[in-house]
Amino acid sequence: HAGQRPPEPDAPVRLWVDRAFTVRGAGTVVTGTLGSGRLRTGDTLQLGDRTIRVRGLQSLGTAYDEIVATARVAVNLRGVERSEVGRGDALLTPGAWRSTGGVDVRLSHAERLPEQLMLHVGSTAVAVRVRTLGDDVARLLLSVPLPLRAGDRALLRAPAEQRVAAGVLVLDADPPALRRRRGAAAARAASLEDASGRPD
Repeated sequence: HAGQRPPEPDAPVRLWVDRAFTVRGAGTVVTGTLGSGRLRTGDTLQLGDRTIRVRGLQSLGTAYDEIVATARVAVNLRGVERSEVGRGDALLTPGAWRSTGGVDVRLSHAERLPEQLMLHVGSTAVAVRVRTLGDDVARLLLSVPLPLRAGDRALLRAPAEQRVAAGVLVLDADPPALRRRRGAAAARAASLEDASGRPD
């Protein structure tokens, strides 16, 4: 699946929410796939610009005090209204993630790409502007900042079509500004030639 990597039990948590609903007597519950890290009852997590507490955890219908990646999880959130969370939001380890509005990526199976596409990562999708840097590398400018890091995998789709335009591997989630001079894109592409997409 896009955005997943080998499990890293001690990595920061990033849980992309795919469903949110209300359970009578328990409050708001969200579900998603825990791709890295571990969740514990009582943990503090970041949701947007606020911190929230984990009231309870379940996986496959069984309650746990702790769940380690990779696992499907249902997270009961303390003090969060159903209207405050939804598909595409991310629950994060506080202070461990920086949302970025631009990433340099390696493309796979890409034909000639239009400038406007949708980036699908986890359970979220945002509009991006594509700037080609080289044969298989590009800069994506995101319409909404996302918590991404090197090594993340995603998909690019045309907004009006279901087909995948390209696979994406994030090489740099904090890329330098491109100078307005000839050759700047090619120079940046050359500097990414050996990038593995592994986090620094």
